[in-house]
Amino acid sequence: MMMSTELLLQKRRTARYVGKDLPRQDSLYKVLGSQEYVDDMKFDGLLYGKVLRSPLPHADVVNVDVSDAAKLPGVKAIITPFNVPTHRFTRHFTYVPWKEIRDRRLLDTRVRFVGDPVAAVAATDPHLAEEAISKIRVDYRELPAVLSADESLRRDAPLIHEEIEVGGQIKKLENNIPYSEVNEEGNSEQAYAESTKVYEDTFSTQALFNAPVEKRSIVASPTPDGGLEVWCSTQSIHGLRYCLSQALKVPLNKINVHDVLIGGGFGLKYNMAMHEPIAGYLALVAGRPVKITMTREEDFTNGGRRPVKMDLKVGVSKDGTIKAMEMDAVLQSGAYDDHIVGAVSCLGGWFFSMYRAKYRRYSGFSTYTNLPVYSAMRGFLNPQQNFAVESLMDDIAEDLGLDPLEFRVKNIPREGDFFYGQGFTVVTKIRSTGLEYLLREGAKRIGWHDRRHPIRSGSKIRAIGFAWGHHSSGTGGEMTKTPDRIESTGAIVKVNEDGTVNVVIGMVDHGGGTHEVYRKICADTLGVKLEDVRMRLGSTDFVPFDTGTHACRGSFVGGTGVMKAAQEAKELLLDEASQLLEEPSSDLDVRDGRIYSKVNPQKALSVAEAVMRAKTRGGGLIVALSRVRPGAAPPNFVACFAEVEVDRETGTVEVKRMVAGADVGTVVNPKDCVAQIHGGVAFGLGMSFLEETCYQGGRIANAGYLDYMVARAPDMPQVDAFFADTYEPTGPFGLKGIGESSTNPVASAVANAVSRAVGKRMKVLPLKPEMILSALEK
Repeated sequence: MMMSTELLLQKRRTARYVGKDLPRQDSLYKVLGSQEYVDDMKFDGLLYGKVLRSPLPHADVVNVDVSDAAKLPGVKAIITPFNVPTHRFTRHFTYVPWKEIRDRRLLDTRVRFVGDPVAAVAATDPHLAEEAISKIRVDYRELPAVLSADESLRRDAPLIHEEIEVGGQIKKLENNIPYSEVNEEGNSEQAYAESTKVYEDTFSTQALFNAPVEKRSIVASPTPDGGLEVWCSTQSIHGLRYCLSQALKVPLNKINVHDVLIGGGFGLKYNMAMHEPIAGYLALVAGRPVKITMTREEDFTNGGRRPVKMDLKVGVSKDGTIKAMEMDAVLQSGAYDDHIVGAVSCLGGWFFSMYRAKYRRYSGFSTYTNLPVYSAMRGFLNPQQNFAVESLMDDIAEDLGLDPLEFRVKNIPREGDFFYGQGFTVVTKIRSTGLEYLLREGAKRIGWHDRRHPIRSGSKIRAIGFAWGHHSSGTGGEMTKTPDRIESTGAIVKVNEDGTVNVVIGMVDHGGGTHEVYRKICADTLGVKLEDVRMRLGSTDFVPFDTGTHACRGSFVGGTGVMKAAQEAKELLLDEASQLLEEPSSDLDVRDGRIYSKVNPQKALSVAEAVMRAKTRGGGLIVALSRVRPGAAPPNFVACFAEVEVDRETGTVEVKRMVAGADVGTVVNPKDCVAQIHGGVAFGLGMSFLEETCYQGGRIANAGYLDYMVARAPDMPQVDAFFADTYEPTGPFGLKGIGESSTNPVASAVANAVSRAVGKRMKVLPLKPEMILSALEK
């Protein structure tokens, strides 16, 4: 039974650690440089793997000659399309068997993008492996290539895949569209009849790279029974285990993937990159552990934010009430499936969730191209739709003569409305929202009402723009129409003989402090000191199943799993203490590692004493395990205000100041939440001006940080971060997520500010100086 809001708030008020800035457990290791990442790991007999990649975007592999490479001393294994299994498998972790697209083989006789694996070697030295790769000779039969979504949609476009597997069944393709979706809600005729004016426009966004600092790396070590021990920079240890099992035809119970801390992911590592099953297969063939660490250039071919073209149509009444909203979207995918179904569905769900309207319709589809694959990236299609929607909302308000702020406040979602985060099969009723507060407080802080109009000084024009965004906290939902979402977690809480506690969970920490959230939740729930709680990294053999770190689910979903395990452990503790203190367990509580009677506080004992009693008389330590599927995926909200200065002579833009407010429910780690906002701003600025994956003949032309520009410290403006005081009743200690939502409205706010400064709507990202100069001329 759900607790009352007052009782929930009381729980937050009495928390010792939740909401406090305290030293993180992993800080010392990182400061000292002793934090070990996968590429740092050493193993006896370790071999080094390298992958030979296609120089062509589309071709048949006719022959592979490995004779010269095989002669090199120290080369222990070579694989080609002609000596590996040929079955198809999936690469993404939110696999749903009956909707799963399988279009990838370990090594295929047809390559479909520049960088597609053709062969691989394992050798005793990385330089030797590189030399062996250079000696492999491949004969190709080149095929016509499709290098954009527009090309892929032509009637005469060559098929990139003639057939794929969907839900285990062969599907013949007549075009390059593997998946499409249409959703509609409400009465179209009535909504447009009530609309005084209808607005239509088209917006498009670019391809971007996730840009984590750590490159992807894996070590796969064979076991005597034909299995694998795996260490990998991945966002889901259980997801990777499943995908490796499918790719290598090795039973799940013979693959053990170890949890390791990773140096950033941002969605790039929420799939199985092809070097990972290749490393596993090389290890099985060679009978020795194999490490493959991708180069930065190779990393670029395994993910990124997909380009989207969006046609919008919005009907509005005279008083500024939105009556109808429609979107038709084309999502460009690469040569293979990577979240294609989820990407198409999520884009529509985010769009449906932006504003209230009597009628909403979404139609979207994805296209194959002969380009490297796109994956999940921070926001997962949310920044794209946000740019389109918030740009048009600014235009509508100005055309109607309304304050864009008041226009939005009039139409934003409210408590009791439904939120379609993660698509139309995941629906959650909104139970908490501080969105209106964020908009009004942000406007106040940046001076919106006094500075709505641009200010010109010489060659410079200053202007303010804003936008708001949202994201889900996980992918569960409470009104799932069809059972096609994998969303669950679990945790183990073990109380030791001295009263200290170990917590194990399958949720991977990207480095943003997720595990620190778990420590605080465990300490406050169990009633022990924070310094007595330690997170331990586990492996798929031992930790409960977890979907993976994505979709702002780290704190919300993982925290729920830890809280439930800690609650069970506390009940076990109180049962033991009840017998020792001769008090009903309902009259007992725990504080600072001390179990005491609420009726007679003098009657008390330590947690350690209760655990020792359980060990000596009860048959073991206090250990609790949780298994959780959250019954909601509540939205978290962000409002972002940007002040920009446009140079009319050069077309360059300097972002002078950002104000960003977030509604994340209870703020568990204040400094880390502020850091997430700063990080979201950096990602948004990159999307606004700097970042774009560029192609030449199908090859990524800027695959490296010398040529691919991300926002750096000098590019960052002053950022004023603040939070709404809300409490989410479905979240542990009232919290919601923040990681992805902090990015989603940033580029939209910047684009609105620039559009206001130049007096013309900017409809394409990134905003380039030549585009701005052209707009100023017109």
